[in-house]
Amino acid sequence: MICPTCGSPECIVPAEAVLEEIYRFYQACSACPAEPNLSKDIFINEIFDRDTLRCLGCGKRPLDAVMAHILGLVGEELSIRSLKEVGTPLLAFGYPIPYPPRLSEKSLILVMDSIDKSSADRILSQVPEIRGIIQRHGLSSESVGILDTNISPHIYSLLGGCDMRCDVISSFFGEICIYKNQSKIHIEFPRRNSAKIGILEGLYNKGLLTGATLVDGFCGPGTLGLLSALGGAKKVILNDAWLPAIENVVLNMEVNREILGIGVEKIVELEGLGLVGREPVLVARGSGALDIEVYHGDFRMLKKAVKGCDLLLIDTFPGIDPTNHARAWRDTAKRVVII
Repeated sequence: MICPTCGSPECIVPAEAVLEEIYRFYQACSACPAEPNLSKDIFINEIFDRDTLRCLGCGKRPLDAVMAHILGLVGEELSIRSLKEVGTPLLAFGYPIPYPPRLSEKSLILVMDSIDKSSADRILSQVPEIRGIIQRHGLSSESVGILDTNISPHIYSLLGGCDMRCDVISSFFGEICIYKNQSKIHIEFPRRNSAKIGILEGLYNKGLLTGATLVDGFCGPGTLGLLSALGGAKKVILNDAWLPAIENVVLNMEVNREILGIGVEKIVELEGLGLVGREPVLVARGSGALDIEVYHGDFRMLKKAVKGCDLLLIDTFPGIDPTNHARAWRDTAKRVVII
């Protein structure tokens, strides 16, 4: 598949291929040097180049070595004084691992506060493990995307490379892959024992997913809705007002179509839609083992298109009170689940 961000055929990998290999992506091989365990709080005086601590067998490097390389390249000019100040490293294929990752080429996206285009270009040209450089705006606690349709979007800047990354989402009833443009989509790390996934597993255990019509009203890139499809829902309706989220949803339907047992049909061209949706627009449909509908629009207007459902999932950003949304759907949804 061709990446819609950078045009590369390597960024987007079908879910079944990712799941087959993910356990080996970040493992050290028998020839790898020992983990350096560098201090994150002090400046690293040792000079790291592109080959420092690179394994002669598998070609991977420890994460600490990559971050120290970046610190040596741009630390002085950007007044970065320690490894922890370099930025937030995001694995290109996110999966909870119990050990420090070993990185291959283009396997890391870096979110940085102190960065400019010139420095980003230097990093991308000299540090082969880096796939993309994102400049953070505002506080790390501010959610990327839109809090409401009447509030200006909060996004980061992709200064170079590609920001497309994938999270492997695991539950006891299966796994899916969720791709997202990380400069435009809220950053969440896949974790073991995720509270959100635990809620879906609880619904599954009670038999509430099986055969259900489910609405994911604030779907983001599609994580909860598509996982619910894997858990036995017969119809899933995904909705979001933020166009980048909908673009990622449609991509994730394609990526997981073999696992979900669906074909994907695009109803409208996404390029013609507004950045923030108002009236619900049906943009894509999946059919086969189940039915999936994707809407771009304000959740408060979604009842114009959806006349009823068994389950409504409401997963708003932190700090947003979901109770008014839940109250408005009491006559439409048999059960409202606040995530």
